[in-house]
Amino acid sequence: MKKLSTLSKSIIMVLSIAGVSTAAIAVGQSATTKTEVSEAIAAAQSKISLEQAITIAQKSIKGDVISADFDQNGRSAGGNYDVKLVANNTEYEVEVDANSGKILSSKQEKLDKEDMAEYKAMKKSKTSMNQAINRANQSVNGKVIEAGFDIDFGKPVYKFEIAKGTQVHKVVVDSRTGKIIRSQVEAADNDD
Repeated sequence: MKKLSTLSKSIIMVLSIAGVSTAAIAVGQSATTKTEVSEAIAAAQSKISLEQAITIAQKSIKGDVISADFDQNGRSAGGNYDVKLVANNTEYEVEVDANSGKILSSKQEKLDKEDMAEYKAMKKSKTSMNQAINRANQSVNGKVIEAGFDIDFGKPVYKFEIAKGTQVHKVVVDSRTGKIIRSQVEAADNDD
């Protein structure tokens, strides 16, 4: 085997380092060029709506929906819906794929006293979750990404987040009257 001169060894080493550096930069750029999207965009791109996810979950568990929300997969497009239902003093959480509509998982736990009191208040509401979703979405005309019942300052309400464009609208509906109490716009990119 022929001996390499010091100059030849130096050139080979420089070329090797340059090649490795170029490869590292290329890998780094491909990782950083992965498209990041806001939750509003990810929800808008999903094939299944929150309302459809609720219907799918209710076919699996016969119960009353107490909340549902879109969960984005990291900062990329795609995600799933978590739908919470109550049946026989038990809370069921059903995870529905936002693109295929398939049920990914289901789990259950007994309601505690606080959750039971909130559920009883919801049952006394004159406005159903579906009616409140329709009312809230009429005011914004976007894609509902979160829905839930809550006691807000002593008043039973439904709270919604509705994605429209790159913004998320927060809408609160009185569960007794069906009237919109509050509506505000927040940036969709804020981290929860």
